Amino acid sequence: VHRDAPAPTSHDDGGRGVVARLPRLTARSPGCANARMTFPAALPHGPITRVVDGVYAVRGTFRMGPGMTIGRTMTIVAAPDGLVIFNAVRLSAAGEEALAKLGAVKRLVKLSDSHGLDEPYYVDRYRPEVWVVRGSRSARVKADRTLGPEAPIEGASVIDFPGTSGWAECAVLVPNGGGTLITCDVLQNHCDTEGASTFAKLMTPLLGFKGGVIVAPMWRKQQKVSGEAVREAVSGLLERPFENLVTGHG
Repeated sequence: VHRDAPAPTSHDDGGRGVVARLPRLTARSPGCANARMTFPAALPHGPITRVVDGVYAVRGTFRMGPGMTIGRTMTIVAAPDGLVIFNAVRLSAAGEEALAKLGAVKRLVKLSDSHGLDEPYYVDRYRPEVWVVRGSRSARVKADRTLGPEAPIEGASVIDFPGTSGWAECAVLVPNGGGTLITCDVLQNHCDTEGASTFAKLMTPLLGFKGGVIVAPMWRKQQKVSGEAVREAVSGLLERPFENLVTGHG
């Protein structure tokens, strides 16, 4: 979404109990001939779509429960040495072929402890360098680097959310296209219901997931911020100019 989207006015795949309900595929770990690792199968998703030069997005899906499927979005940034993956979504075989045409996956970025379903698959499949949000308590993937102040892309900056006390989360602003902001749950773009089931289309607006770009209600609740504290938490986003926004949902 471009900068002129509605101003800012959640959830996904980090829950341990949710993963057990998803279909799984088993892959052999290249690091051990006898070890077998099990990963959730790829869920329906759209094509790899260009956002701006060097930035691409894939709109996927996530099954929260019976009849409740929501959309989620992966961002791909083409760095000089290879691809950087944000908010990982496992792709189909055809999707992985399309991804390979863009380049080799070199880095995996975990912006939030609230997402993580497909990150172990990417680690096993591509062996990337893993960058993780500061303060992460997730045991899904082992961190190689911590986000902030250093970023996984040259010229990018890491944005924290002061005053929050829920799951660890940050955002990354990359220089492509005059500035492209990549978020996970804090900002979501509910301008449509692509990927959502009929039940989700009915329920999510009632839960406040509507109206274009929003600071998600579930994020505010989990981070224990309200009123002016919300503006203070996202002040780092408001202070930085950017032309494009790719969110973890929408």
